[in-house]
Amino acid sequence: MSITEPLEVLEPRLVAVDTYTLCHVDDYIQDVSNDCESLAYALNTIETTDPASQGVIVAIRSALLAHSEHASKMSADIMSDLIAQDEVKVNE
Repeated sequence: MSITEPLEVLEPRLVAVDTYTLCHVDDYIQDVSNDCESLAYALNTIETTDPASQGVIVAIRSALLAHSEHASKMSADIMSDLIAQDEVKVNE
């Protein structure tokens, strides 16, 4: 078996593995984004008259929404990179 034969076998798999990995990571990031957003909105159901507690709730909600927004942007960047990715060429 020459060196090019294993490369020919691997060539179609190289992009598929990378695409699968990126899509899996993207799904995970989207889940994190959705969870953060859901938790942030769930905090709206907590009723308290204590100003300190209200401040903590607002701070947590703001942090969760910021993480959700960051995760969504990261996901969009990953998918853009995936779409713009060059084809893998195997040198013969």
